[in-house]
Amino acid sequence: MGERPFFIQISLLLLLSTCTISAQELKTLTLEDSIQIARQTNLSIQTTQERVKTAEAQVRAAHAGLLPNVSLDSSYRYDKDLPKSVLEASGAFGPPAGVGGEMPPVSEAGGDDENIIELEFGAHHNFQAKVTLNQPIFAWGRYYKNYQSAKLSLEAARKELDVAYNQLVLDVSEAFYRILLSLEFVKVSEQTVELVEKQLKIAQNLFEAGASTNFDILRAEVLLANARSNLIRAKNGARIAMDVYKNVMNIDLGESVEVQGSLERPILEFDLEPLIQLGLEKRPELHQLQFSEGAAKKQVDVAKTRNRPALSFFSNYQIDSNERLEEMNRIWNLGFALNVPIFDGLATRAAVKQAESGLKQTQLGKQQMTDAIELEVRSAYLNLLEAKTLINLQRETVEQAQESVRIANLRYENGMITSVELTDAQLALSQAEVNRLQSLHDYTVGLARLEKAIGHKIPINN
Repeated sequence: MGERPFFIQISLLLLLSTCTISAQELKTLTLEDSIQIARQTNLSIQTTQERVKTAEAQVRAAHAGLLPNVSLDSSYRYDKDLPKSVLEASGAFGPPAGVGGEMPPVSEAGGDDENIIELEFGAHHNFQAKVTLNQPIFAWGRYYKNYQSAKLSLEAARKELDVAYNQLVLDVSEAFYRILLSLEFVKVSEQTVELVEKQLKIAQNLFEAGASTNFDILRAEVLLANARSNLIRAKNGARIAMDVYKNVMNIDLGESVEVQGSLERPILEFDLEPLIQLGLEKRPELHQLQFSEGAAKKQVDVAKTRNRPALSFFSNYQIDSNERLEEMNRIWNLGFALNVPIFDGLATRAAVKQAESGLKQTQLGKQQMTDAIELEVRSAYLNLLEAKTLINLQRETVEQAQESVRIANLRYENGMITSVELTDAQLALSQAEVNRLQSLHDYTVGLARLEKAIGHKIPINN
């Protein structure tokens, strides 16, 4: 019986351990997973989506200008004291009759003032309601053009969202591949530490055998310390790269995440001119400015109608009631209203100039964007060519450096070369590995930048 609590404790510990492992289970994300998550969590995307919603609301507001405007005004008023009029009775005629033949309230002072009469006007309880309808008929297309402008602005906002998506894909790709590069740097640093540890062990064996001095041992110990320092820096660089990745993804920095992917990408062949043409056709920035230009032209047309006559139809229905009326008063009318601006203080002229200036700015921005896209495509293309050339070069260099280190280790063990020569071979291998990884990273990121520059996904089978 005394052993049961012990087994219960063991069971609880195992259960808690399982729960802890489950709670700390890592998320392994590919590049495609990362992009999908970022599209939902990135704050810049969410901000742009809200701007699209604002543009949609502006379209609905502009459309309302084409529809009838109906309003209801109602009021209730209570008057405690009513206005009075004092009259002198005229013998034969008597006091005037009230509404409906009833006598109005009479206040008699008595005595010598029997012929004085006080009359109250109005009612204590007053209710009024009025329904008004107003429909623009002709305003030189002002409301319709404003509606068209709002629709074009909405399309521009949607293209702005596409721009944000394209930039997000590039940001996520750069952060993702930076992690992969940092992790590869960690592996190279670990391999360097292993090589130097092996060199130190060989130096110690040679020293014990009397085949060398302790100089080689001291040199190997210094190299080992430096290699371990580089390993620490590489690991810290990997952690920083992961934090940058989480920030782009809008993931909590304390959350455990791993990435799965490779820096290796198929080597593709491109021609510059078709890429430039594709960029000018596909980039959403240009489409956004085209819609913005159309919206600006409509706004110029709208501004020009501000000092022109406008015709509208109106109709009113009104009811009045109080306690002295036997029936409600009902008033109904309809008609047409013509508004002819005569002088508006040159406000229309200023509005037209402002709209024309906005249109000109959009057109200049469109030309600047065209030039910027061509430059961006050219830069991405040239950087990709550079990275591709370096990949081919570094692949052979790494193979040669690996063979050089293998031979150097054998010769050092047999006392045929010094530790300095062995160290040179090892450092050359580490540098070749770093250069190869950097060229792979540059090429992979270069493809992502080229895709962003042309606004189009590059098929791998090209």
